[in-house]
Amino acid sequence: MSFQEAYATFTGGVMSDRVKGGRCGAEITFGPGAVRAVSPDGDVFEIPFRDCKVEMGGYNGKMVFCRDPEGMVTIFCEGKRFARALSQASSGTLDESLNLGHKKRRKDSRRSLSIGLVSLVVCLLLLVGGYFALRFGAKVAVKALPVSIDQQLGDVAYKSMDLKQEEIDKPEVLEPIQAIVDQLAPQASLEGLEFKVHVVRSPQINAFCLPGGTIVVFTGLIDAAERPEQLAGVLGHEMAHATLRHGMERTAQALGVGAALAVLVGDGTGLLAIGAEVFQFATVNSYSRGQENEADAEGLRMLHESGIDPSAMAEFFEIMQHEHPDMPGALNWISTHPSHEERIRLLQQLVSDLPESEYQPLATDLDQLKQAIK
Repeated sequence: MSFQEAYATFTGGVMSDRVKGGRCGAEITFGPGAVRAVSPDGDVFEIPFRDCKVEMGGYNGKMVFCRDPEGMVTIFCEGKRFARALSQASSGTLDESLNLGHKKRRKDSRRSLSIGLVSLVVCLLLLVGGYFALRFGAKVAVKALPVSIDQQLGDVAYKSMDLKQEEIDKPEVLEPIQAIVDQLAPQASLEGLEFKVHVVRSPQINAFCLPGGTIVVFTGLIDAAERPEQLAGVLGHEMAHATLRHGMERTAQALGVGAALAVLVGDGTGLLAIGAEVFQFATVNSYSRGQENEADAEGLRMLHESGIDPSAMAEFFEIMQHEHPDMPGALNWISTHPSHEERIRLLQQLVSDLPESEYQPLATDLDQLKQAIK
């Protein structure tokens, strides 16, 4: 391999607390004695070869992960020539890890995920929906799958996530939020989902709902809300992503044809990592703008039919626009849209199109909830 190949630029990503959302895409190069990643925002991450811990993973075992000793930064790439370039750039010091990493993935029995469960998820995603996905796209393929697969994939994804924050299990925190979710849940357009709330101590104004219904709420979101209906608006939007199976669509797209062929020929290599890595890579970027619009409309419908004031969703968006315009880690569904004013206008239009109704205030004591998370 030539010098130019060894020092080419590769497309990959980086995981770090320094990046919004914990991970992002990156351009990867090799500098003097180190692997180097530059994020779209210009942040630079370097791991010296002497400190670099290399692991192989991904659905096909070909994803290369370069981690620093503290586990604070991970640079990853699946480029066809990346492993060879890394070997040459490091003068062979990482060859043992690069050569044995694949075997290590096969033998790693300490993973909390079981190969049987993950194989089932992948087989059903690809064998039942694979043919249709190739012809008609992930949306049609996902519709062919039973909802139980959403639950299984969501459970695998949640167990494999390292949120690096304290999870709050106090009833006085969980129960009021779960009560709001339980009021919205009967209006879900997809039957069979089990919505369960988890609360994480973090200043991020954020929340997300995994396939199957696992909901994670950050305490920063609770602090930012001015009335419980605004919190309900965010929850309704995130629940809508699950009922519309947006996460399943993105995961199916991320698996691709390569994984389908691997399963068809019986190659289970790398499937242990699919709950962690594939789902994470499927969500490196936010949902598409079209999916966010769908979640807006569906979330508003759920609020309306649950008797909760749907105007609170646009209301909370205005709070974010005026009071937290540069908040790190703010809601993904806000940052996806370039125009705040357009988003607010569309939400208000959707609310005005709903049938007239008298909405009852939620019984949730928001001040008490804010006190409980301290």
